[in-house]
Amino acid sequence: MTDTAADAASAAAPQAPVVVNTLPSLNPPLFFEIVEDQVYRSNKCDASSIPFLATLQLNTVVYLSYDDLSRDLAAFFAEKEINVIHLGMKYRTASSQWKGISEGMAKEAIECILDQRRHPILVMCKTGVHFAGTMIGCLRRLQNWSLTSTIDKYRNIAGSVKTRFENEQFIELFDVDLVTLPQQLPSWFTVHQRLMEEERIALTKGEFFPGRSADKVEDQQKKELSQPEETETKTGGDQPEGDAPTEADVLAYQKYFFYLQGPLVSSSVKFSEKKSIIGDDDDD
Repeated sequence: MTDTAADAASAAAPQAPVVVNTLPSLNPPLFFEIVEDQVYRSNKCDASSIPFLATLQLNTVVYLSYDDLSRDLAAFFAEKEINVIHLGMKYRTASSQWKGISEGMAKEAIECILDQRRHPILVMCKTGVHFAGTMIGCLRRLQNWSLTSTIDKYRNIAGSVKTRFENEQFIELFDVDLVTLPQQLPSWFTVHQRLMEEERIALTKGEFFPGRSADKVEDQQKKELSQPEETETKTGGDQPEGDAPTEADVLAYQKYFFYLQGPLVSSSVKFSEKKSIIGDDDDD
């Protein structure tokens, strides 16, 4: 009887409401994108995107447009002690008829991005497309991206606004030798440059990569295609002649980087030759 009375009393007592904790709503800026590790781009957002910007823990903001930042953004950057580099104001001249990004602005912006001490860094312009997109395109040129991929990336983002022929031409003609590399470079840049240098040296030696000639790679391909069961890692055995690395020492990206029938490319795919990259789009 005692248990029944206790159950009845607990059922009659009002139960406390269940509290559900929800995540705060975040509104990323328009055309926000992660360019590289701790490198971002966006438009000049409004106050609704400030909570999202706070999660990035920014150290530097590079603003490329000629107009001023909004009061809300300026107050937020000042409160968080974020260094704002207003290159648009620096390179704005009343007598200049050129309204696009200048060569000096692109050079200085790239040097800011490549300075590890300024990270995390956000590149902003009024629309988030034209100035920021052109500058990022120049950065990709410095990273040895193909011009086709660089222009295609710019067009993908600018398609919803309007691609500009002068921006694409600026990316194509930008002199990457103008950029002075800072002393403290980010790892994503140095690793890529090292891989490009290894590839260049290997190609001058007639190799696909250090210690791996074309004949050795072709023989290995034929062996793997004819006897796939024998491609498992083997211990012991004779070492290759010279200083060539063993199969276990070859990194995966090197093993398949130049394979004609590897997982990334296929010899059966034929690409049409494109003589002109700039000016071939009727919609621009």
